Amino acid sequence: MKRSRNLKTALFWMLLLSFGLWTLNATGQNESAAPQKTTANNNTNDQLAGPPGPPTGEPLTKVTIQADKSEEVDLSVMAKIDRLAKTAVDHIANVLFLRVGAAQQESIQYLDKNYFYRLKNGATTDFTALSGSEQLSQDDVLAGIKAGIYNESKITSGTLNTEGAEPLSIEFVSRTAKEATYVKDAEGIFRAQLPMLSMLSQDDSLSETEITSALQANLLVLNDEGTHIHIGKSGGMPIVVLWLACGAVFFTIYMKGVNIWGFKHAIEVVRGIYDNPDEEGEVTHMQALASALSATVGLGNIAGVTIAMTMGGPGAFFWMMMCGFFGMTSKFVECTLGQKYRRIKDDGSVLGGPMAYLPEGLKELGVGWLGVTLGVLFTFMCIMGSFGGGNMFQSNQAGSQLLTIVQAEDRAKLASLSEEIKSANQVNDNAKVLELDTQREALKSEMSDYADTFNMVFGIVMAALVAVVIIGGIKSIGKVAEKIVPAMCLIYILACLYVILAHVAEIPGLVGMIFTEAFNPQAFGGGLVGVLVIGVQRAAFSNEAGVGSAAIVHSAAKTEEPIREGAVALLEPFIDTIVVCSMTALVILITGAWNNSDWIIDQGLAGTQLTSEAFESVLPWFPYILTLAVVLFAFSTMISWSYYGERCWESLFGGSAISVYTYKAIFIVAVFVGAIVPLGAVLDFSDMMILCMAFPNVLGLILLSPKVRRDLQAYWQRYKSGEFKTYK
Repeated sequence: MKRSRNLKTALFWMLLLSFGLWTLNATGQNESAAPQKTTANNNTNDQLAGPPGPPTGEPLTKVTIQADKSEEVDLSVMAKIDRLAKTAVDHIANVLFLRVGAAQQESIQYLDKNYFYRLKNGATTDFTALSGSEQLSQDDVLAGIKAGIYNESKITSGTLNTEGAEPLSIEFVSRTAKEATYVKDAEGIFRAQLPMLSMLSQDDSLSETEITSALQANLLVLNDEGTHIHIGKSGGMPIVVLWLACGAVFFTIYMKGVNIWGFKHAIEVVRGIYDNPDEEGEVTHMQALASALSATVGLGNIAGVTIAMTMGGPGAFFWMMMCGFFGMTSKFVECTLGQKYRRIKDDGSVLGGPMAYLPEGLKELGVGWLGVTLGVLFTFMCIMGSFGGGNMFQSNQAGSQLLTIVQAEDRAKLASLSEEIKSANQVNDNAKVLELDTQREALKSEMSDYADTFNMVFGIVMAALVAVVIIGGIKSIGKVAEKIVPAMCLIYILACLYVILAHVAEIPGLVGMIFTEAFNPQAFGGGLVGVLVIGVQRAAFSNEAGVGSAAIVHSAAKTEEPIREGAVALLEPFIDTIVVCSMTALVILITGAWNNSDWIIDQGLAGTQLTSEAFESVLPWFPYILTLAVVLFAFSTMISWSYYGERCWESLFGGSAISVYTYKAIFIVAVFVGAIVPLGAVLDFSDMMILCMAFPNVLGLILLSPKVRRDLQAYWQRYKSGEFKTYK
């Protein structure tokens, strides 16, 4: 065992070192390849071309701004880490989200920026527009930078090159006037891609003449080949989603539909009929189920359904349900193996999951080297995922939602000021616009300062609460999850039922719409295949069936029958996707949020915000319920993922007190960091790690599935013959 652990640890550090060197090398290549000078057609923050040139030939550049590379902003440590993570995310995404069956798509990226400049050490502190006569004071510019209106994080230095004149040393800022992506449709017309929708605008399009004019004005972003036409992919299914979906269908067929005929028995087990207090383990079946659910039921149920339906229409939800249905068997197989190959330590604690059944199970098949490799890959990804997607992201989202409620009055006042500014602009009352804009920026600054303080306090409180629970281990986590998960699900479902029952007459028609649109070749959002892909993708991200995380906590259940715990686990996708997500879907359909252009396009609402708006249109007090649900969801997810990460950490570095408490300390600090630092790409990286866990796990499950099938047949024969003792 010691040799095996040493081998795993060595592989882990080799993997980490290789990954780090690969990332640094990629970053270095990107930076060395960066051009030192901009060209006339390169529309970046560093340059702006002047008036359009003649209709044909090369654009005539009148004026350009060239930034001084030597005066770039020094990156902070966190910014450097985020840059490295972004490079890693880009590389991983190229594999993880490689779309199978995708079609070629042409697009144009429109980017119009207004530049304002002043002479260095000049007589005036005001900034003058490069095109036009608009002027901005120093205070206006500084307020705009702080509010995020301007693209630069500070006033950038550079040179102003005017045709026929000597370059001038200047300082400048830029402001985005319009940014949009235009996609070529079936008729050959480039139409604007609408926010959140896979539809294209029928009103905003570019003709060939408009494209030529925009190109000559340097308003189109060029690709690496120097052309404004970007060739990409559309449609198809991301390889990770295809991998999970195909695995789920295979397991369902191979296990002869255990998710159907084993459902009743699963309910019996959860009720505690077979709970023997003398069996080895740390938690009951119900506590294991609640702990696993607490890691999956959450923002995916609130935001994921809404995203799926705004992108793919009502039919997308049907495919979400199908993915949940087949995913039940994936959970059954992985959690059965988690129990089968778990290790009971001397102190009674349990170590199990993919990091146990992959090396041990595949060793029995004579491919131990493959098992160790897959186990280390899974362990590495799970540890990374536990710090980010299972921790910092949850803390960040919970804090943001709570802050939204706390600052509700300020947000309303901000919206009112924006409307007044719009009205003043319409009547050309510049003095009023300037006065209102100053008030708005001052309010934004106050809100930003308050948010910094609020996030810090929230992070400390959340970190303390998480620490109290996770220090007690899985028994403490199970007890808390057993109370929180049913409570938060009940609160959310009751709110959904209130809306549904108030419109009960509409339900049959809406359910019919879900099924009709699911199989309609002309379905909303790009056809049958597009709707199917969107539904499967969102469900895979929501219930995590096949990812392997749930097997870690289910291995700790008190039972000597692995199949019995697998039966309990198959209830998770049913509750998560088929029950809770269905509630959200019906509310989204009843309120019409899925295709409400005012909310989605005009107000830019998406995900949780769009769900909140849908509920609020019927229940004005719902945002408070949603906030409570999000905070509870986030808290329960964090405590469950702390256990997942801890077990993986222990499998590599041993179970000594120092090792375990080192992980817990890092995890608790990460809760605080997630609340106060917008780490961006770091969180994207950790989310990808969670999805990457599916590759080694599903491969191992397929290879080990014959063992599960044999165990299932033997168990079911004993169950039918009444051999199992009941305790209630």
